[in-house]
Order: sequence, then C-alpha cells, then structure tokens
Amino acid sequence: MLGKPEWFTYRSMGWGITPRSWQGWVYVLVFISLVLVLVSLPVPDNTKNIVAGIVVGLFALDAISIWARLGEHHDERQRLHQLIIERNCSVAAVISIVAVILYRSLEAKGAGAGPLPFDPLLGGVLGVMAVTKLASTIYLKMKM
Repeated sequence: MLGKPEWFTYRSMGWGITPRSWQGWVYVLVFISLVLVLVSLPVPDNTKNIVAGIVVGLFALDAISIWARLGEHHDERQRLHQLIIERNCSVAAVISIVAVILYRSLEAKGAGAGPLPFDPLLGGVLGVMAVTKLASTIYLKMKM
C-alpha cells in the first residue's frame, strides 16, 4: 500500500516490524502525527473516533502487508533466523497451554469438576494452532 518492506525489519522483541531506515521512521511518524491531528480536531467525538479508527486500521493493514513481504527483502541468514525464532515461540506457546491445561485439570480433580476440568478455550487454541500448522504444511507441499 504505502510503506515498503525494505524500510523495515523484524522486531527483535515481540512481533511485528520496526523501521530500519529513515523512510520507515518518517512513515511511522506521519501516521502517528495524522492520528494526533485527527484526535485534536474540534469535531464531535464520534466523528473523531471513526476517522481515527479508519486511519489506525489502514496503518495496521499496511503493516501486516509489509510484514508478509518482509522475507523478500532479507538475506537467507536473516530469514532462517526469523524462522527459528518463530518456531521456538510456537513450541513455547504449545508447552505453556498444555501446562495450564494440566495444572487446571489437577487443580479441579478434587473439586468435582464438570466434563472438562479446564477452560475449553485453551483446547480450542491448541486446535486452531494444529489446524493452521496442518493447512500450512499441505499448502507448502502442494506448492513444491
């Protein structure tokens, strides 16, 4: 859309992108300034909220688009490092969710819990993660 992937790189802390060139910093500052100007305008709050929400939404969509195309603008070593980081985060997420399910199950064992002694949403999150991995694997194998 507006930003270019070569202006950004992967964030080292958390998820998303961070500017790596002056153009990326200008891009971010323009969006922040635009939202601040919109919020300070002397118009009804409903209008300000709607317009600011649209601007922030466009910025978020553009950032996601940039993030998706970022791999094309990094060398193979950087892409491999990012894949290792993402894999490690995924494994940590699965281990954490399973640990919470086990903890809640043990905690509820003596309390006469219902059919599921843990929050079923945790099982849903694991299911979504498994389906996403399966769909990604099938897509990539078909693409090869």
